[in-house]
Amino acid sequence: MTMSLRRENAALRQSNTLLGRENEAFMERLSEAQRRVEALLAQLPAADAADDATTQEAAQ
Repeated sequence: MTMSLRRENAALRQSNTLLGRENEAFMERLSEAQRRVEALLAQLPAADAADDATTQEAAQ
């Protein structure tokens, strides 16, 4: 029984380590996606201002 529990514990520790690494990789991907979205959002006001200027020119 003790040996069985030790093997199970070792397997669980290994699984936990792998899942921790996988979680870190996903967090890095999420951070990169967030940076990309923020960069795109930062460009939107400039695009909106250019659209407003075009619209105002067309109205005149």
